[in-house]
Amino acid sequence: MLEHDTALLDEFCDHLWLEDGLSRNTLSAYRRDLTLYADWLARERSRPLLDTREEDLSAYFAFRYTQARLRASSQARLHSSLKRFFRYALRESRVAADPTLKLDTPKKPQRFPKSL
Repeated sequence: MLEHDTALLDEFCDHLWLEDGLSRNTLSAYRRDLTLYADWLARERSRPLLDTREEDLSAYFAFRYTQARLRASSQARLHSSLKRFFRYALRESRVAADPTLKLDTPKKPQRFPKSL
């Protein structure tokens, strides 16, 4: 991951903590998701985080699905962290357009209580 991306993620997590009051565990999970994506983007596409395109996100989700077989809840959190990050970047005028606009949030399967 590029040094600039690390500073940007620090700012984003600070914003989430100050504005939304997210828990330490949630912030840690968001940072981990975004760091993994930024590492993949730098390695596979030679781009910084803010230069993300829609096709990069599609390729990354395909990569993560084949490599890690993400649970639905983990995949939903990954979508959420990317959407929140790029909305923040757009609001702060760091990107011209949000590449996550056409991203469909995965549907989590219903969880039913286990009977005794």
